[in-house]
Amino acid sequence: MDRFEKTLTYFITMIIFFYALPFILIAAASNMGEDYSAAIGSIYNMLPMFDACCGLVVGFFFGRNRGNDWLVALESAVAFIPCVYIFFNTTAWIYVLIIGLGTMLGIVLGKVFGDRFGRR
Repeated sequence: MDRFEKTLTYFITMIIFFYALPFILIAAASNMGEDYSAAIGSIYNMLPMFDACCGLVVGFFFGRNRGNDWLVALESAVAFIPCVYIFFNTTAWIYVLIIGLGTMLGIVLGKVFGDRFGRR
């Protein structure tokens, strides 16, 4: 339970990144006209890659501050699974793996950076 408590802040941050922006984009698209809906739709299609980048950044800060723990990568992948069903279609399943691997890469880079330049 102690390991999960260390990762809880990072887990909540990932959930906010994964769910807040799609809700904002859906609300904005429903309140605007057709011209804006097309622009918002193109941004909406880039969301999984944005989520992968957020996983990389959150993993980096976790690795820099806390060290190496694969639980964060697993949590980020599990947190994205409901997004596949809520916001995307079944072709977005590959992003679960991409987000998990991106978060793991961020953890490794953060650990190396933290070891080399000192932890906060």
